[in-house]
Amino acid sequence: MKGKKEYIVLFIAIAALAGYLYVQRTDRVNYEIPRVDAVDAGAITGLQIASKDGNVSLSKKDGSWYIEPKGYPADIAKVGRMLQTVVGLTLTDLVSESGSYERYSLGEADRIAVKAYAGTELERSFEMGKAAPTHRHTFVTLPGDNRVFHAKGSFRSDFEHAAADLRNRQVLSFPKDEITGIRISTQGKETILTRTEIEPAKEEGESGNKDDASPRRIVWKDAAGVEADKPEVDALLSGLSNLDCEGYLEDLSREQAGDPELTITLTGARDYTLSLHSAHDPKTPATSSANDYVFVLPDYRQENIAKSLKKLTSQE
Repeated sequence: MKGKKEYIVLFIAIAALAGYLYVQRTDRVNYEIPRVDAVDAGAITGLQIASKDGNVSLSKKDGSWYIEPKGYPADIAKVGRMLQTVVGLTLTDLVSESGSYERYSLGEADRIAVKAYAGTELERSFEMGKAAPTHRHTFVTLPGDNRVFHAKGSFRSDFEHAAADLRNRQVLSFPKDEITGIRISTQGKETILTRTEIEPAKEEGESGNKDDASPRRIVWKDAAGVEADKPEVDALLSGLSNLDCEGYLEDLSREQAGDPELTITLTGARDYTLSLHSAHDPKTPATSSANDYVFVLPDYRQENIAKSLKKLTSQE
């Protein structure tokens, strides 16, 4: 009988402890986690990201984002991911009240500080540390609060960019089907290819019904009427239609790059050009009609272009 009473008392004690912990947990959620006010993404016009590796300043002008102070166009996808975090910042749990930050990578040497502005008004400010062990949260702190919180999402890597990494690297873009002419100018020589649609030859006994007609065949011909290697033309257009550079040569202006050694001009609704210039320690500078700066193409891109041009200009 005595043993039974002891079990009952133990059960009551456990239930009481569980209830206490539940109340404490509920109280923490309701009162210890600050409410983060909503921010209108469209209203954000400036981002400041500060870390031990340097500061990055971004500003929005006429609907586009730029890297200050030089006004370089920014990669909209990367900026978009940062804005998504800033606007959707959600605190889910209190982690620490000790004021010890190093273990969360929130110390001065490791933290990343983020500020978002609407005009001159500060709309959001927080500091982030490393991703939590769950890989679904990030450790953060808020201004004037020494506590560490879990924020929803693992987003630190979206902010670990130097200014150069945030530049928009697209240097040429066009719809492939729009192109009707290609002009390749190199070393005083010029090769011109023109897109032509050829009616299929009618086979004996074939009716004149439109529905029975075979589709027109697209070919590319040079100035002498010789048909070019269409798969190679397609490969060249595919490679250029959405072309990203490897990086920019900030110490070299378009004027300093000099006359191009090779220029590819593509004719569509307008002309699109890509030019390669003389090697520059030991990079090959490039320019295009869609970008104001001198850039460098990835080696494999440059090799693929050279391979296609060799075949299309009959330089075996």
